[in-house]
Amino acid sequence: MDKEFIAEAYSLIVQIEELIKKYDYEDRVMSSILIGVIDADLSSEPKDGDEVQLKSIFSYNLDSAEELEMMKDIMTMQYQDPDIDELLGDLGISLN
Repeated sequence: MDKEFIAEAYSLIVQIEELIKKYDYEDRVMSSILIGVIDADLSSEPKDGDEVQLKSIFSYNLDSAEELEMMKDIMTMQYQDPDIDELLGDLGISLN
């Protein structure tokens, strides 16, 4: 079932990539997608130090390490504080 999920998620990522290209937005869209499925023994909870396997797929549309850092910062701030106005204001980005 994991393989089916990963395959379908990958198909959706390809659709997003095609949408970006369709609109010729490669230079305007910043994207970073990581989807992972934890492959763990469901009979026991992982303990500190235990390794957990992650089946993952990813895609990104970034031009530089600076853009990567910006994406990571946005994700970190959004995770910690879901107030989107505050998040975007600190980065000089507006939704208007």
